[in-house]
Amino acid sequence: MVFRNTLLIIASVLLLVTILVNTNFGAGRTVIYDCRLAEFHPDFPPSVKEECRKLRIDQINQTKKITT
Repeated sequence: MVFRNTLLIIASVLLLVTILVNTNFGAGRTVIYDCRLAEFHPDFPPSVKEECRKLRIDQINQTKKITT
């Protein structure tokens, strides 16, 4: 019974530490957006939508250069 309680306490502490580390240290990481969703997804910032439009135009222009 004591062993079971000890394992439960250890697992709980490890879970709590994992949650705290992921929430506190996750603020400085890079965010990657999928440009295929940019036009209709409400959570994408306008600056991301604009950059995705530019990338899409560049891809279209490159495709035209290759085919001509």
